[in-house]
Amino acid sequence: MTEYRFRLILSGPFSDKLTNNELLDATDVLGTAGCDDALISVHADGLEVEFDRSHHSLEKAIVSAVQDVERAGFHVESIEMDREALVPVDS
Repeated sequence: MTEYRFRLILSGPFSDKLTNNELLDATDVLGTAGCDDALISVHADGLEVEFDRSHHSLEKAIVSAVQDVERAGFHVESIEMDREALVPVDS
């Protein structure tokens, strides 16, 4: 399997400006849903979840991440990648 790096921008059950407790709650919920390979931070449009996800293809890595995020109760607003991320990340 290959590791891919990408970001999901999320909207969900939180206010426009996240409190520390809301961010911690979101981190717990996302981790429980399978996003333990992600870094979670605040984004201008909601939450940003940056994944380093291993899978057989980029498409399957993104699909599995979106499914995990939706299982946690969030909605994916957009998917972002840096140009360098089109090349798999070395393990």
